[in-house]
Amino acid sequence: MRRFKLVLFAFFIIQNLCFANLNELFIADIQYDWINKSEVEKETMVSEIRDIIFNNGEIKKIDNFKSQFKENLKDKDYKKHYLAASAGYKEFEDYNISAFYYKKQKHIYMYALQDKKDLSKIFYYDALGNLRYVDFNFGDYPIYPYHTIQYSVSGKPISAIYSFSKDNQYLYEPDGVFKGVWYKHNLYDEHSDIILTRTVY
Repeated sequence: MRRFKLVLFAFFIIQNLCFANLNELFIADIQYDWINKSEVEKETMVSEIRDIIFNNGEIKKIDNFKSQFKENLKDKDYKKHYLAASAGYKEFEDYNISAFYYKKQKHIYMYALQDKKDLSKIFYYDALGNLRYVDFNFGDYPIYPYHTIQYSVSGKPISAIYSFSKDNQYLYEPDGVFKGVWYKHNLYDEHSDIILTRTVY
């Protein structure tokens, strides 16, 4: 569970649109009101977004992931990127950069790099510059709404998220199972109960 929380926090800080779909016209106009929706309305909304992200199928593992991203497996400049992230830089040289901390600790455990010339991917590295995760951004990112799929370095999909705004995202597992709705600091389940809280978003 602890690992799941850390991955979620990392997944949401930098985020992230979807392929053209008639449902987008309907979905994009809806403001956050998850708590006030009926069960039927919630199920309809979850299904609409699931169809956009998954296209009626689960997200598959990417074969030969490491060979496809062999140039990114190790951040050759990890020392200066680690220092820049620790110092609070949001941009550094050719990258957008973010830092991730354990709660109540001063040292970062992970940082993320996004090439300014290619916003379609975000690479997450540990403190020693080893690649841990990759986000794939789809559509008109960073214009909302959009969706993002995160993979581990083994090529295994971890989660998918549909982002309406900085405050509001719908979270799914790789097989399409709905996990909840983020609104600001809280993750709400299908019953509108808070199941997780994030310190940043």
